[in-house]
Amino acid sequence: MDAPEALLEFLSYAVAQLIEHPQQASIAIGHNANGAVVYKVQLAPDDVRRVIGKNGQTVSSIRSLMAVAAERHGVKISLKVGAAQDWEKEETPEQEQEREAREAVAGEEG
Repeated sequence: MDAPEALLEFLSYAVAQLIEHPQQASIAIGHNANGAVVYKVQLAPDDVRRVIGKNGQTVSSIRSLMAVAAERHGVKISLKVGAAQDWEKEETPEQEQEREAREAVAGEEG
């Protein structure tokens, strides 16, 4: 089993323990422009709150565990959690890169 598959298995298990509507849950895997493996977790709105947790602590912990495991295998990861309707408004990787470049330039100027 390669690292992205093992991370997917861990993520699936962790999320399954937190949610109440597993029939509405899905995890998609892709790659961003930087070559990182992107895990997109789509959940029911109530479940999004559970997985994110108070002040984002739950999802932050999941991200940290995944990042450490990915680093051991030389893989970079990104984890995104949201409700299905949130993904319709999401930036493409190209739009995200352009926005980040604009923000970096604005930060240098300010």
